[in-house]
Amino acid sequence: MFNRLHHPFDLESFSLVCKRFLALTNRLRRHLSLLDSTLLINGTISKLIHRFSHIISIDLSNFQGDLDLVVLDLANSVSSYTSNIEQLDISNQKQLPVTGLKELGRKLKAQSFPFLEEFDCSYSSTDLNPYPEHINPSDLAVTDSGIEVLSVNLRNLRRINVSRTELITDKSLVALSKNCLNLQGIDVVDCPLITSKGVHSILRSCTALSWISVSEIHFPRSRSGFERLASCRRALQTLNVTSSMISDEFLLLMAKSSLPLSRLSICWCINFTLSGISLLLCAYQSLKYLSLVQVDFLSDESMNDLSKYLQSLVTIDVSGCKRLTISTFFTLARNCPLLEAINMGSTDLGTKDSFHNGVKNPRIRSVNLRYNWYLDDGTLTKVALMCPNMEILDVSTCLSLTEAGIASVLEVCNQIRNLQFESCPLIKHIGEGAELPNVEVVSAATSAINDEGLALIGSRCSRLLKLNLTFCEGVTADGIQAMVTNCRSLRGIQLKMCPQLLDAN
Repeated sequence: MFNRLHHPFDLESFSLVCKRFLALTNRLRRHLSLLDSTLLINGTISKLIHRFSHIISIDLSNFQGDLDLVVLDLANSVSSYTSNIEQLDISNQKQLPVTGLKELGRKLKAQSFPFLEEFDCSYSSTDLNPYPEHINPSDLAVTDSGIEVLSVNLRNLRRINVSRTELITDKSLVALSKNCLNLQGIDVVDCPLITSKGVHSILRSCTALSWISVSEIHFPRSRSGFERLASCRRALQTLNVTSSMISDEFLLLMAKSSLPLSRLSICWCINFTLSGISLLLCAYQSLKYLSLVQVDFLSDESMNDLSKYLQSLVTIDVSGCKRLTISTFFTLARNCPLLEAINMGSTDLGTKDSFHNGVKNPRIRSVNLRYNWYLDDGTLTKVALMCPNMEILDVSTCLSLTEAGIASVLEVCNQIRNLQFESCPLIKHIGEGAELPNVEVVSAATSAINDEGLALIGSRCSRLLKLNLTFCEGVTADGIQAMVTNCRSLRGIQLKMCPQLLDAN
């Protein structure tokens, strides 16, 4: 019965009934995320792991406190409780838990993980501070020597992410190509010492490679340079290229190579033209995901031409393409019948009017329109009419929007689950209307939302789970009280830097 519940938060109500139900719901939890040391039982993570015996992943990426003590405690309890743990995330931390990791590494050496399939050592920067005085930051950075040792001991590796590691070179990729022949995915974004030579070594040797993400790589005009990619890569399904020089010849050779591509991302790249990308998309009309971020030459007219190749597309990201307007949104909604997610952030929505001709795409669920400064209420209403089943909407930093635009969206799209209008200075509330039983997340940070707006959220969004009110100057304790009285399911609320609440304290 508990396994049929749709949302993890629903388990909490059952766990309050009796200890037997509590014990049952504890067994259903697979993931543990800790934000603060106050959440620990008697200061130890081992007791939490013992309580939730089926935990398979632990997320400490946003933990605030002494991370070293937590990892050390985990290391000391590893033999007793952690036989089922598959993932430990300690990313996003300014300082590595050196002592804890040494103890964990002593008990769980690389040789103890012969079946490890994924490894992520990205963001290994030597600039992270502060470190303890006796620690040299460069001693903690990932180098070629570390990758070489890892490749020898983890021959079953399927995916590795070494993005933003400053010290690794092509030697690391050569080592991986020799020792990890079953490698299926590699991310080498923002690695300044990696060149196309290292990338080609991976492509040539790892015949199962289906995912590769690279940046700042020069893809030469010479046919021989790309032919090594095209001729060796018959399994490649995902190609992400960022901040690189790409020629039309490269795109043409890629179009002729008949790769089984389903995901293509070309972001912040230069030197290619509309002709090159058109030939490429014509060859890969089965693409499910397409990202063309900040491609300056894309216009409404060119997107209309390209859309005839996008019949299978599920997700598209054309953010940063400054020449695109509401016409492109119409085109995508009309010509891409399988489309579910559109990202048109930082485009030119709102600067050009367009007649709404009744186009509707009921499959579109997610719409991201962030940083469209001229997006107005009328344009947003047209977007809502095209996407009646929209569940996620992000209009953050759309400076021309008012509450009328938000109200019109909620009137048309009653299945909204996640609504974000951060940094919208003209939005004070979400408008009056019928109850919105599906809304779970509202992010209104740095908006003009006030106590009246909170009262409307409380009356319309009774099943709200998360609310972000950071830097909302119009929010007072009275508004918070009015809202939480009706939102009994609320699990998280952010109230940082709300001046009237600070004054109340």
